Amino acid sequence: MEICVMRLVSNSQLCENTNHVHLTLLYFGHAIVGTEWTGRATDINMSRLYYIVDGEAEIFPDGGTPISLQKGNWYLIPAGCSFSFSCADHMEQFYFHLKLCDLDGLDLLSAFPSPVALTLPESKTELLFSCLESDALAEGIVLRHEIESILITLLAEHSVRLESNRFSPVVVRAIKYIKRNLSAQLTVAEIAEHAFVSTSTLTKHFKAELSKSVSEYVNDRIMFEACQRLLKTNLSILAISEKYGFSDQFYFSRRFKEKFGLSPMKYRKTAIM
Repeated sequence: MEICVMRLVSNSQLCENTNHVHLTLLYFGHAIVGTEWTGRATDINMSRLYYIVDGEAEIFPDGGTPISLQKGNWYLIPAGCSFSFSCADHMEQFYFHLKLCDLDGLDLLSAFPSPVALTLPESKTELLFSCLESDALAEGIVLRHEIESILITLLAEHSVRLESNRFSPVVVRAIKYIKRNLSAQLTVAEIAEHAFVSTSTLTKHFKAELSKSVSEYVNDRIMFEACQRLLKTNLSILAISEKYGFSDQFYFSRRFKEKFGLSPMKYRKTAIM
C-alpha cells in the first residue's frame, strides 16, 4: 500500500507583508489646462500618477532632468520628489494622488529615485478610465487592480525593489496608538505608556527602525493628514489646526510651511494638479 505524505509549505513573512501593504487612492481628477498650469509641488508623503490624454507639458524635478509629459503616456512622480511644472500651450490629463504604504504609513514608492514614464496598450487604459465613470464597488476593485498593475509594471521595467520594514512589537503598538490618537498634544511618555515600554526604550526603537524620533514621526503623520484635509474638504485652516491639537492656527501654519515650504492656504490652491 502506497502512503502519500502531504507536504505543506508556509511563508508567514509573505502573508505579513501582503497584509501590511495598502494602496490608498487619495484623490483623482480630470483636468484640461493651458499656460496657467505652472507652479511648484513640494515634497509630501504621497505619489502622483499622470496620464496625458492630449497636449504636453513639462516637469522639472529638483536636481534632476526635465521630463516632457507626452500624449498617450503614464508618468509616476514618486513621494519625496519636489518639482516645478509648466505648460506652454495646452494639456489634458487624468491624475491620481496615491500611497502604497507599509505599516509605518510612509509611501513605498519613494523607492523610485526620480519620476518615470510608461506606455501601455490603449485597451488597458480604456478599461481603467471606464471605471472612473461609476461609484460601484466592483468598478472600484477593478480600478485598484489596474493601478496596482501599472505600478507593478513600472517596478519591473525600472528594476526598483520595494523593501518592507519589519517592525518590533513595540513600534507596532506605538504606531497603532498614534494613528488612533493623532494630535500635536501627543507626548512620547503617553505613547510609551500605551506601548508598555519606557520612553527611552520607545525612542531607541523608533531611531533604530524608522530613522526618526517619535516626535518627528508624529509630526510627519499630522502634516500628511492635514494635507489630505486641505485637499479633500472645505474645512477652514482653523478647523484643521484644532482637529490636530494645535494651540492656534498661526502656529499650525508656521509648522506646515516649515515642512512643505508653502502656507496651508497656498498648498490648497496649488496641490490639486
